[in-house]
Amino acid sequence: MLGKLLKYEIPAMGRKLLPLYAAWAATALLLGLTTQSAESKTEYMVVISALLYTAIATAIFVMTIVLIVQRYNNSLLGDEAYFNHVLPVSVSAHIGNKAISALLWIFVTMLVAVLTAILIAIGAIIVSGAHIDLIEMFRELMAIDIDWPEHFWLYFFEILILTIASAVKTIMQIYAAVTIGHQVPNHVGLMGIGAYILIMIFENTVATMVLIPLMMKMEYAEDGFMDLNSVFVPGIIMTVLFSTLYFFICKYLMEKRLNLN
Repeated sequence: MLGKLLKYEIPAMGRKLLPLYAAWAATALLLGLTTQSAESKTEYMVVISALLYTAIATAIFVMTIVLIVQRYNNSLLGDEAYFNHVLPVSVSAHIGNKAISALLWIFVTMLVAVLTAILIAIGAIIVSGAHIDLIEMFRELMAIDIDWPEHFWLYFFEILILTIASAVKTIMQIYAAVTIGHQVPNHVGLMGIGAYILIMIFENTVATMVLIPLMMKMEYAEDGFMDLNSVFVPGIIMTVLFSTLYFFICKYLMEKRLNLN
């Protein structure tokens, strides 16, 4: 059933974000194409393109967060909640559906940000008239023999896992705050903001008590590479535990304390 929910939820956000991505990519290419005019009389085009690129980028990041909140709030706590909660779907599946979709679009937005940077570079290359063999350049990069530290790839994958876990935790923080906010119908927004602040204070307090002592004990390994496992592993565990706590807060309040009046 989760798969069926995702087939509806992911396109629902995509319909609003994909046009913005296209506009972002177009302005990135335009910015790259105008960079060579910076020393000419048309340098105002660079300023206009840069401002437009920045405005669209900001709008997309804000829109992504707003959509994450709106989709969760409207579907499970607001106007659409009556319909969704009578479906033969568990509350856990509903929350998981929203979280997976939100996580996907967060990473898509980050990927598009990287692609727009590449488009700016491509636009600048086109205008400059420089000829670059991208395939040959890629081959040369792959042929470079880098002497990676012994534990580099271990730490790389730990950072990747920590990044994904942190994104999930942030999503669940937002969901928990929104769900707690709905416990006070007359002050939903204010209560939600207050709940989010308290969640952040609680989390930062726990993280400070656990991680700072571990960071103080970090030492360099024999190869001169700092031993980061003592921080990364507890950090990943704590992040997963926080996400689990916020998930069960949402689940409990939605099952036991949901008021749709």
